[in-house]
Amino acid sequence: MPGGARGLYRRILLLHRSLPAALRALGDRYVKEEFRKHKAAGPAEAQRFLREWEASARRPAGV
Repeated sequence: MPGGARGLYRRILLLHRSLPAALRALGDRYVKEEFRKHKAAGPAEAQRFLREWEASARRPAGV
């Protein structure tokens, strides 16, 4: 994945900037916790995790 996990994490946080403050805080916290939990995941699980977040980052807002 271009940019790797850190790049994806940053891109998701950038997308959250367009959310209302309360939703942004909730979303940022959730993303932070999820990425932290999967930091020590095995290669197959990490790949699935990143693939799902990549797909989520590509979806238009509200879908």
